[in-house]
Amino acid sequence: MNKLPTQELLREWFDYNPTTGIFVWKKEPREIGPRLGLVAGTNNRKYVMISVPGFRQLGAHRIAWIYMNGLTIGGAEIDHIDGDTSNNAIANLRLATSREQKRNKRVQSNNRSGLKGAFFHACRKGKKWRSQIKVGERLIFLGYFDTAEQAHEAYGNAAREHFGEFARAA
Repeated sequence: MNKLPTQELLREWFDYNPTTGIFVWKKEPREIGPRLGLVAGTNNRKYVMISVPGFRQLGAHRIAWIYMNGLTIGGAEIDHIDGDTSNNAIANLRLATSREQKRNKRVQSNNRSGLKGAFFHACRKGKKWRSQIKVGERLIFLGYFDTAEQAHEAYGNAAREHFGEFARAA
């Protein structure tokens, strides 16, 4: 496991606004150049990444968690509750297992219906929308439906039942 900066070190280098999730430089990092007072971090299209002096680049979500809670991550991951990885407000972050994080994923870009849990299926019953959900290692068939919206609704209900606060139907 890679070494992480301490809460004290992060508070020495940055100011953090827990409402906006934005970090601002408090000191001048020699190896990076003049940054005092500037917003820290760059968006690499997936996460906001911040160069912490003496450490590798880290996700702003991880830095925010340590900044507010100390090194209490353990083996957990940090989940963005609303699915927006640029929203690093502390209220939008929570500890999660890898499996819980996967449950909170948005609909995949290659999903033709645009609705999570709805798949077009030509079967002996005709052309229908199929819905299924994976719980642990089990794939649970939820049924065939006339519309993608009905299949998506069945998925959403099953996700809330099985995944609780980590359910994301959209």
